Amino acid sequence: MINMFDKIDLYKKALDWAWERNKIISNNIANADTPGYKAKDLNFRAFLQRSLNQEESLELVTTNERHIKESSSNPDNSLEVLDSSLQMRLDQNTVDIEQEMGKLLQNSLYFDGVSLQLSREINKWKTVIKEGR
Repeated sequence: MINMFDKIDLYKKALDWAWERNKIISNNIANADTPGYKAKDLNFRAFLQRSLNQEESLELVTTNERHIKESSSNPDNSLEVLDSSLQMRLDQNTVDIEQEMGKLLQNSLYFDGVSLQLSREINKWKTVIKEGR
């Protein structure tokens, strides 16, 4: 059974990830007109691994040979990765402002959802402490 502090710590790590990703996306938007700037994103796997302080790597488990294979696109396991899904413009900039705004909205909704869950968890414990009054 997971205890109260483990759950709250999990929510804290999720909020930390969303906050860091928000900073990276905002930086991409700020550099939308900078020639040569390459859009970045946050590597969730690396962030989770560092947050959990695990020494072993997180492995993708597949049960069928037709499942998606793990790619080694980020071998150094760094937190910030270049977003290779974007087309490069003539000035070598890869920021697509519409895509970045979509990511920002998605990240904001994720942050709000985790915040709401954390608030509910804290309210549950407040009710328990007050003996349900």
